[in-house]
Formats: sequence, structure tokens, C-alpha cells
Amino acid sequence: MDHKYDFIKKLLLGLALGIASITPGISAGVIAAAAGLYEPAVRALVNFRKEYRQSFRFLFPLGLGVAAGILLFSRVWQQLMFTAEFRVLYVFLGLVAGSIPALFKEANCHGFRKRYLGSTLVALAIILFTGRLMAWFPQFSGRVELDVATVLLSGAVLAFGSIIPGISSSLILMFLGIYEKLLAAFIQFDLGTLAGVAVGFVLAALPLLKLVDLLFRKYRGFAYYGVIGILFGSMVMVFPGFRTGITLIMDLLFFLAAAVLSWATMRLQKGHKKTPSLK
Repeated sequence: MDHKYDFIKKLLLGLALGIASITPGISAGVIAAAAGLYEPAVRALVNFRKEYRQSFRFLFPLGLGVAAGILLFSRVWQQLMFTAEFRVLYVFLGLVAGSIPALFKEANCHGFRKRYLGSTLVALAIILFTGRLMAWFPQFSGRVELDVATVLLSGAVLAFGSIIPGISSSLILMFLGIYEKLLAAFIQFDLGTLAGVAVGFVLAALPLLKLVDLLFRKYRGFAYYGVIGILFGSMVMVFPGFRTGITLIMDLLFFLAAAVLSWATMRLQKGHKKTPSLK
């Protein structure tokens, strides 16, 4: 029963990660970190050859969920972001906000040091500066073609956003003028493009995973507080502003509902299993 529960939980979280990866402004890495899956997922990927069975058991439902989230929800998401972008962003912000207490608890599991706050401030400043920098430059023309180089670059960008918390792959792809065509390729299930994206993803992911694994093993407190800074910065950058009247009330209700759901899920996860393990 425990294994079945764990599989379904990871499958649903993977689904959320897949949807987040195609949502402009949302970082799949932040969602993974907030859910307590980021560090064990990195460890499973880095040690995949040494601990094949455990790593595969941990990663398979996540990977299945991510693939389903991207392939099945691309068309739905394209329409939803067009018709209800505000509401969607408030839901994602609520999900992240509700997970913040659990993330702080994980960051302080070996004790708190005031110097950890330095990495939070640095990470927050980097995210805010990066967002401002992207706002200063005009978006590239939408004439970019999905040739081999562009497809490989897209895969590398997706890897960067998946592995580094706070980095939105979709936002970068929009800036490069690739996002809409890549989303169309997912919707049409273009196998050639998908294969190229996968190759680019793997080539970029391997060195990034080694670096991230080193940071969490050697400088765990600094790494987690850096992620917290990235998370806060991402929330500021994604925040769409306030509307008025009944729409504002509905936005806030959706935010609160998502926050409570996220918080309750983290509490349930804590009671069921203190820390996600490679099982």
C-alpha cells in the first residue's frame, strides 16, 4: 500500500512539474524543491548507475508524470493561459506559498546559521536582476525556426530550468522567440523535435547535476537558503498584480485554496515519510 501511495504521489507531482515546465514564469525546479523532491531527485540522477534499481523506482513515476504533463496538457495549457492566466498564476503562487514552511524546516534540519541568510539575499538579488534585465531587452522576433541547433538549445534551456530552481525555461524560450513553436511541436507530437529536445536536455543536464549535487552535499544550508531566495524572487517576478471587484476576491480564494492544499500535502508527506527517499 505504501509503494502504491508513493507511486501515485510522485506521479501527480511529476504531472505538476511537467505543467510547470511549460508555464511561462513558473520554475519546475522551485516546485520540486518546495515539494521536498529536489535534492533526492538530483541524488537519484547523479547516482543512477551505482544505485540503478532504487534510482529507477524513484524517478520513473516522476518522469512519467512530467511527460504526461507536457504532452497531454500542452494544448489545454495553451488555451488556459490565454483565457485565465491570472487565475492560473494565483494558483501556482498559492501552491508555492503553502510549501514555504516545509522548505524552511528542511533547510534548518541541521541547525540554523545567520550566515545562511547571505545566500538568500544573493539569490533573491540575482533573480530580481535577471527579471529586470529580461524586461529591458525586447523579445526576439518570432521568426526563429526549429532547426537542429535551435532544438538542441531548447533542450538545454529546459534542463537549465528543471535543474536550477527559480529559472523558468518557458520564460527564456519566450524571450528567444522559440516558445510558441516548441509548444506547437509538443501538441503535434513531433517525434523528431522531441528527440532533439531530449538530446539537448541530457547534454546540458549531466554537468549541471554534478554541480548541484556537490553544492547540496558540501554546503547544504547555504544551498537550501539560496533556493529559498530564488523561490521568493520567482514569486515576485511571476506575481501578475491585483484585479478589482469580484475577480480579485476569486483570485485570492484560489490562492488561499492552493496554499492550504499545498501546506496540507506537505504535512501529510511529513507524517507519512519524513524525507523523500530513493524508494
